[in-house]
Amino acid sequence: MTIAVTSLRRGAPGRAEALIAGAPVWLEADAEVDLPMDAIVSAFFIPALRHGAPLVLDGALSERLRSQLPYVADIVREWWGWQGALPVEPVGTPASTGGFLSPALRRSALLFSGGVDSLFSLLRGPVAPDALVFVDGFDVSLHDVARRDAAYALVRRVADTVGVRTIRVTTNVRTHPLFASLSWEQTHGGALAAIGHALRGEISHIIVSSTPSFREIATPWGSHVRLDTLWSSEQLGVLHVGATHRRSEKLVAIAGEPLVRAHLRVCWEHRGTGLNCGVCEKCLRTQLLLLEREQLHHFRTFDLSVADLTAAVEALPFVYNPVTLELSYRALDAARLPRAVADAVQALIRRSVAEHDRRRRSGHVVGRVRNRMSRLFAGAR
Repeated sequence: MTIAVTSLRRGAPGRAEALIAGAPVWLEADAEVDLPMDAIVSAFFIPALRHGAPLVLDGALSERLRSQLPYVADIVREWWGWQGALPVEPVGTPASTGGFLSPALRRSALLFSGGVDSLFSLLRGPVAPDALVFVDGFDVSLHDVARRDAAYALVRRVADTVGVRTIRVTTNVRTHPLFASLSWEQTHGGALAAIGHALRGEISHIIVSSTPSFREIATPWGSHVRLDTLWSSEQLGVLHVGATHRRSEKLVAIAGEPLVRAHLRVCWEHRGTGLNCGVCEKCLRTQLLLLEREQLHHFRTFDLSVADLTAAVEALPFVYNPVTLELSYRALDAARLPRAVADAVQALIRRSVAEHDRRRRSGHVVGRVRNRMSRLFAGAR
């Protein structure tokens, strides 16, 4: 079995298309855009490894990316055990000559959602970006036009405040059948790098904000300090920024910034009409940390009262991610929270532990991850 990759002629200006396993993938932007093989392989190599079928390309990869794909495959095999093959390039493609070439820093762009990670990269990162890139179809569904426009308007306001341009990209990569056959948590790093490759006529470097920190380097994740830079080419450098801090530490570091207080957007479940629903798990953990630090009342993008926040924590069945449970909820200082909120958090932790134990006994993956994380944290102490 193989997966055919066919480049299509560009359609309208600012649009590029390809066929992957017979299904179209497309990308549009308000900037110069293309879908080189480097972009396609960055997004689809891990799904291809999962299915054990090589990508058969109708164009050549850059030498640097080609030379780094075996390392990507090794990491994927280590994390998830998938044994796949490297992409197959057209007959006559020159072999790599060796050595790594890096592009000169001309213009950098930060992939920006308005969340904690990307705001930290913007305000505390080592590279000041020349542009903020917002991607329709990643955090917000392509079908949710109103929310996409509202999220992009937020990005525009942030960009105007700091004096950089915006690039808006729209793509169906996340809903493509091959890409969507795996979880976003496993594949999103390659998709983010693909956006950079698609914009390489506009930028020399794409900045990807970390999720796990160096202290969680053993945690498998689609965007990771071990993986992200391996998607680089001679034309596009992928920079992984922020792994020095855990997300909670990032939030504490930037919570006093007026830009953050006015524009922080963390929600991905979108249960309400606002940019932050306030009641999903990610919204709740963010508000709890801000409340603990006596910062929540400054944030214009959250509007729950303490009583409403308490009720929302009580209504949450359990915290799905064991890492989040350890690093976000157990790390809260109950003495710095209102009594009712602290009690609700402790009850949530008990529910979550019980659910993870139940899943562990039944062989569920969440339970296995919790066991692994418990051993990891025990060793760290």
